[in-house]
Amino acid sequence: MEHEKCYVFKPTDERSSKRRRVAARESPSWTLRKRTCRELWEVQEGRINKIVADVHRSTQDEITTFIKDSDFSPDQGSRIPAGLVVAGPAIASHAQFFDSLAERVSNETESVFVSLKSTECPNLKTLLKNVIRKATAAEEDDGDEHVVTRRKGPKLLNYDLQLLYEWCQDQQPKHVVVTFQDSEAFDGPLLADTIQLMSSWLDRIPFVLLFGIGTSAEGFQEKLPSTAIRCLRGQKFDVTQADEVLEQVFRTTLHGDQPLWLGPELASRILERHKDHIQSVETFADALKYAYMSHFFANPLSIFLRKGLKYKDVSKEDLEALRNLGSFRRLIEDLLEQRHADVVRALLESDETLFDWTKEYANAARIRMGDIVDTIDILQKLRTCIPRLPRIPLSTLYVRAASGTLLDSPLLRDFLLSVKKAPSDVLARLLAVLHKADAGVDVISRLMESLDKLVSAQPNQPLRSAHDHSATTTLRTTVVAQKVSLAKSASSMSNGDAEYSQIVDELHGRLDGFFREMLLKPQDLFLHEVVVYDLKSPHRDVFMPRPRYVVERALSRPWDYLSCVCCEGSKEGALSPTQPPVAILYQLYLESGNLINVHDLWLAFNAIIGQESDNDAETIMALFQRSLAELRYLGFIKASRKKTDHVAKLAWKGL
Repeated sequence: MEHEKCYVFKPTDERSSKRRRVAARESPSWTLRKRTCRELWEVQEGRINKIVADVHRSTQDEITTFIKDSDFSPDQGSRIPAGLVVAGPAIASHAQFFDSLAERVSNETESVFVSLKSTECPNLKTLLKNVIRKATAAEEDDGDEHVVTRRKGPKLLNYDLQLLYEWCQDQQPKHVVVTFQDSEAFDGPLLADTIQLMSSWLDRIPFVLLFGIGTSAEGFQEKLPSTAIRCLRGQKFDVTQADEVLEQVFRTTLHGDQPLWLGPELASRILERHKDHIQSVETFADALKYAYMSHFFANPLSIFLRKGLKYKDVSKEDLEALRNLGSFRRLIEDLLEQRHADVVRALLESDETLFDWTKEYANAARIRMGDIVDTIDILQKLRTCIPRLPRIPLSTLYVRAASGTLLDSPLLRDFLLSVKKAPSDVLARLLAVLHKADAGVDVISRLMESLDKLVSAQPNQPLRSAHDHSATTTLRTTVVAQKVSLAKSASSMSNGDAEYSQIVDELHGRLDGFFREMLLKPQDLFLHEVVVYDLKSPHRDVFMPRPRYVVERALSRPWDYLSCVCCEGSKEGALSPTQPPVAILYQLYLESGNLINVHDLWLAFNAIIGQESDNDAETIMALFQRSLAELRYLGFIKASRKKTDHVAKLAWKGL
């Protein structure tokens, strides 16, 4: 190199004052909280992994059977067995599906599995190199240099399928499964050339092709020419969509022996991010894990989620923090209104009494949250029994129930109105769901017996209630003075319909009371701060970061982060020699055009720094070069090819 940058270092004789070492004060319950978090998350993670494996098991069984049954008899000619795996538009979930499929195929079919992506296969030569390298597990060779083989004769290039053929003769795999994960991102001519080339080698290499499709099999077929399609004998496989997998995973996280629930704001934000950015289930699991970690790390009272907790495991500071909860204050107010002053005095003065109450009420809060989840599960099943009602995901119902808005929502009112208008066949399905869910078994059993008697007495047509106006009203047409008038009149109801209307009214009242009893607002529960985690700020900063905004703010307003007295009260855009050098250079950078003269930038920088600085020119030049290098590292500038003494501007603030 002709030259190298250097910095001038001039140490001063003044020694900084020695800081007093202060030991970090750790909460006494932190070790137990950390252990509890790990134990609970291991159980939750096992449930998530199990449900994901079970969801894709049937499809993977079909694909594995298809690969096992693929034959290469002369009757089939040169047509390659091909599986069209319709995995849906969520590209992020394709990798997880094909990774688990690769493990199953390798273990159960004695085949070699090769997975390809469009980003690593720009042309046919590179595609073949990747197929050979991944199939033979050889080291990657760049370029067109020859590959040494065991046989005598001419040396082969590393993209010649003869290498794969000789390896197959040596290892004897039953199949060579080549998977195009994002097949729609591959160029159509590249796929066509690959299919035709592999078809010509099918009598020597047992190829099986799998195409991951995001849209439809018909759309993928239109992408290929007819000559390539004639080389395939395909079979279609439908994979469970990512949204359905997420719903099943979300349902799994709510049910079971669950000690911690997501709050409505946080759950809504995680679900919206998954929908907007089409993320995988692994990302949802990471967000849920981060919620567990944040809750147990930041909330000392999360120790009460541990089973078998004893009084000696809780510190006095934790109990004092418990007395400052908003839900504890409301509990004290309710006890005072009920004239239980002795209980209030014991809770305020006795730590043991407060500990016993907290353990009991924490368990009660978990039970009530479980009841809310069971209630929305019943509501979702009841809605599926009524044909005209749209399907509502369980995640949507949970967000509304956790926020306390489901009880008086139009969603619930429409359902109850539909129950009033339901015919006898629909009502029978509603009663069957309630009976299976053990929601008032005695009353539901009695209503089912009464309904069976009425239906057996009138088996030809379903019974209608008085609230179904389409069945209880008739339309009458009259002509008066050459004008047609329409009038509705109530028709007389039969005895069976009248008795059926009583059953419907009783069931409607029973359901209305059931929902009002079970769908309580979680924020009104004592210790809801312990069993429900709803802080969205950490998640928003971690999973939806804004690094550019933070960097721009730090450079334009450094005193917001440094909290220095010298720059306090400064306006944004104001230049001061007390500011960090890179912040000064950034302000000058904002005032420049697309091409910045480095010499002019140095003169302006030197004029600002040299105002109230005792440093010499060499030190100021070192600060300038370091700041310029930092701006280049952050991606704000780059070297210009047009003018050697200029730098090009790459970013504009706010854009």
